[in-house]
Amino acid sequence: MKYKKLFATVFCIVVLSLSFSGMVQSQSEQTKNVYSLPYGGLLIDIVAPVQSSPGNNITITITAEAASGVEVDVDYLDVQIYGIKNAKDETSLAEITHIENMPLTFHEANYQISIPNDISPGLIYGIISSEWDFMGTHQRITPSGFALTYIQNVELEELRAEFNQLNATYYDSLCNQTALESDLEVELGSTRNLMYIFVATTVVASITVIVLLMRKPKKVWI
Repeated sequence: MKYKKLFATVFCIVVLSLSFSGMVQSQSEQTKNVYSLPYGGLLIDIVAPVQSSPGNNITITITAEAASGVEVDVDYLDVQIYGIKNAKDETSLAEITHIENMPLTFHEANYQISIPNDISPGLIYGIISSEWDFMGTHQRITPSGFALTYIQNVELEELRAEFNQLNATYYDSLCNQTALESDLEVELGSTRNLMYIFVATTVVASITVIVLLMRKPKKVWI
């Protein structure tokens, strides 16, 4: 019985941990590097949120620096951000000029982007382009696309949250039921042992009475 109760407790802990692991993971992965390019003496990195929702604001961080510590003459470094409306129509969310006509050693800046309420769920993406001179050589990044962040389906997420809540309630009830069944088995075992003792005592008492009744009484001399 002791091991059965221990197993039930461990089972409940494991199930509840699995129920909430997805939630913990989503909270720990808030941002990620969505674009990284070392090319022609220039390093470019873009960091953005892993996901967002319609109507929210997101902040992206763009970093550009000279790879070798030698100044790079940048003509421009532009980033355009796009989303989708009505599941098919491309819409511009932001046009960012990170650098324009300046010598560069290091430049980092944050940009806030508003997500429209009517944006379609799915990926928001960016297009980056740049031109610069490095050690007398003209370098260029032709317009290149990259995934920026994921826009959640709010209705689906609400249904998922309700499902997780119902799932947690179900497993909580299952754990309680398992604990009650374990306690009931312990009580039944104790009751069964008492019954065995009672039956054994009754049998011994009955045999004793029968033996006493069968014994012949001794003669009494007056």
